[in-house]
Amino acid sequence: MLLASKIAAALVLPLNLSILLGLVALVMARRRRGGLAAAFGLLALAILVTASLPVVSDALVFSLEREYPPADPGAAPTAGAIVVLGGSLAPGVPPRRGPELVDSSDRILHASRLYRAGKAPLVVPSGGRLPWSVAARSEAAEIADLLVEWGVPRAAIVEEPNARTTSENAVELVKLLRARGVRRVLLVTSSLHMRRALASFRAEGLEAIPSPCDALVVSPKPREALDWIPRPVALEQTHAALWEYLGLAYYRVTGRA
Repeated sequence: MLLASKIAAALVLPLNLSILLGLVALVMARRRRGGLAAAFGLLALAILVTASLPVVSDALVFSLEREYPPADPGAAPTAGAIVVLGGSLAPGVPPRRGPELVDSSDRILHASRLYRAGKAPLVVPSGGRLPWSVAARSEAAEIADLLVEWGVPRAAIVEEPNARTTSENAVELVKLLRARGVRRVLLVTSSLHMRRALASFRAEGLEAIPSPCDALVVSPKPREALDWIPRPVALEQTHAALWEYLGLAYYRVTGRA
């Protein structure tokens, strides 16, 4: 079910949708239906080009990030625990010597800064292994190792190694935290992801205070001529923003947010 839902969502994102439409165009051409072939081909190209424009990706990303700009760790309120969500490391599989940092690894650094600022006595990394993952350990365990390297005592870390999705993060963490008497947490995730994460945690009845980081879009940003030329990174960011909107819509329909 998890894999099927991820595949279904991926198929409607611009890159895969463009490929599907391009294949339809080829079928139409094969059947000598030139008008339809041209229409599907142009539609595929238009979707791909539009999604690859920095002006489009910036607008989509900023529509999610503007509500949750990166927070100052020193200005955060105190809470019972600092929760840091997974999706923030590349797994430590060969030829890598260990887990590697990615853009969203700022989450781990931000959580360590919150702890060192005295904002909570516990840091709880949450992230399991996807069924198709080649990683030998849960992401929570790998995040925990990095937290220790960045100054958080091992005794102050409680791992949640089962969650595979944002919704499961909320469900599993509520069980873990309530068993320890924690009712209020600082929720650490990327600015882009915060709206869906916060909705999921609040749907489970946990008082979650947003402490976002890892903003993709700097605003105000002066526009350049290159912003109107397609770029691979813009397509990637468009996908990330649309994935969040799709996920939030799905969670709301299914009562998870």
